[in-house]
Amino acid sequence: MRRTLLACVNRIACIAGLSIALAIMLPGQARAERRYAVVIGANAGWTQDRPLRYAENDAERIRDVLVALGGFATDRVALLRDPDTGEVREALRQLATAARKASEDALVFVYYSGHADARHLHLRGEPPLSQGELQDTLRAMPAAIKLAVIDACKSGAVLRKGGGPAAADELSQESRALAGSVFTHHLVSGMRGAADDDSDQRVTVAEAYRYAYERTRADTATSGALQRPAFRYELSGQGEIVLTELATGRAQLRVPRGPPQKYVILDAHEWRLIAEVRASPDRDLVLALAPGTYHVKRVLEDRLEVASIALGAAGQTDIDRAAYRSMPLSTGILKGEPSELSPDEHHEWSRSRAFALTDGQPVAALNLFDRLLRESPGDMLAWRGRARALVRMAESYRRVNDTQGEERALQEALRSDPSLSYDTEFQARYQQFLTRNAALRAVDTARYEHEMAIRTSPRSIRRWGLGIELASGRGLFGVSGAMVVGQRLFPRVTLDILGLGFDGSVGVAILSSRWTPYIGIGGHVSLRQLGVDLGDHTMTSSMASSDADLNKELGLHGRIEAGAQFVGSSGFTTELGLSVIAYQGDRGLTATALPMIHLGWLF
Repeated sequence: MRRTLLACVNRIACIAGLSIALAIMLPGQARAERRYAVVIGANAGWTQDRPLRYAENDAERIRDVLVALGGFATDRVALLRDPDTGEVREALRQLATAARKASEDALVFVYYSGHADARHLHLRGEPPLSQGELQDTLRAMPAAIKLAVIDACKSGAVLRKGGGPAAADELSQESRALAGSVFTHHLVSGMRGAADDDSDQRVTVAEAYRYAYERTRADTATSGALQRPAFRYELSGQGEIVLTELATGRAQLRVPRGPPQKYVILDAHEWRLIAEVRASPDRDLVLALAPGTYHVKRVLEDRLEVASIALGAAGQTDIDRAAYRSMPLSTGILKGEPSELSPDEHHEWSRSRAFALTDGQPVAALNLFDRLLRESPGDMLAWRGRARALVRMAESYRRVNDTQGEERALQEALRSDPSLSYDTEFQARYQQFLTRNAALRAVDTARYEHEMAIRTSPRSIRRWGLGIELASGRGLFGVSGAMVVGQRLFPRVTLDILGLGFDGSVGVAILSSRWTPYIGIGGHVSLRQLGVDLGDHTMTSSMASSDADLNKELGLHGRIEAGAQFVGSSGFTTELGLSVIAYQGDRGLTATALPMIHLGWLF
């Protein structure tokens, strides 16, 4: 990402740039369906840098216009205030991951406001983040469209005699009158509609850059620190990148064509500068704003004209139809630094800032509202703002499937602002949570009952078993397969490998616990008994010569068996018992006892 450095003798040279890297373009005006952004503001810089005042404020303004008009969902814009290099690299990594997972062509947008030099962005942490690394990271992003805006000042630490900074130096970095960077101020104004050259209710990248470039040059031409924002394309294909769309259901402020009259739009308290626009001699201009009340200042050569304008949720309001009143130029544009406000005004300023943080950084907003409520427990607006921040936190918890966190946040929001119980949107959201939570609780309950059933009665969820029989009535050494019927009944078939025969049995567990007595009946038949000629070298033949009774016992018999059965929670099964076998011996029907030893597994 190439930056143009403009060194001025005894001045601070600033970089205010807009660089574009583009992999895929579509014919005509292009707008990716999925848009992701990392927005960075860093006031501090490195140790040798003089801290900036408004870099983080600039980042907030960029975030706000991207979400309001640029098609960026709130949860797809990462706003970083005074981050270290590790946090920035992690945010860029997450940005690349999100773009890779996007089903549609993605657009990624990276903005930085803070100190920099020709090689590095001046952020805390090691190793430092170079502009080359940022460029390479952006190039490697798996996105169709990649945009980067770097609004950075090279802090030259050039001081006047006596050690104080020169006024022109201060202006070259930031404008106190604008409470922000000159370049970002005009970029935001352009994105809100001042740059819409063809009046098509869309602002493209080229339009935004052209407007910010011209206005930045004009405003800094007499400051002794002229800024020339640098612009670089890397394009393939054809088309324009649509940066913002003005016709998004927002309120609109219309500036009729006419002489190049300057208008400055501020919030109702005159603490935040929202946009600036100059009338065009050949076309009407439209600024897209959030519904609400604004103060408009018309800047004349010898005075200011100030009016209050209320914008509804839709439709256009003509900026010239407001009731303006004259004020001296000395009153300025903004009311001033928060430190210059009275305690009541400072409290109100902090509250408005907390509301501004609610959508993007609800945790920071919640902390600020809590501080305000400690100072003034009766501040109902702060209680309402606290509830709003908690609702946003609940949404964040929901995205990561943290049900307990979501429930705590929603309940705390309702306690902070009981009127939410009458809010249909909140009621619908809370009902959705209750329904989803009930379903999750049902799943958790079923899972718990399932686990308890496994612990107390493993037979209740296991249906099949495999095992071996060792020197038992079912065979000298056999492999058995079993089925569990109704938790208590165990039909079993055994292949007697050493006895060369088959065994069948049915056992009944007396109890449903892991340890239980059992009883059963069964029968065994050998292959020789079935008429299969096994020759002279079979195990049965050797047994017949050494123990004729055992051969008869395992040849054909019926039996009853009893013992103890254990089934572990993992399915491991053990049976130890005794069987009484009845078979046809030399002296007629004969009975004998054999042990029952079974090891196996239930599935």
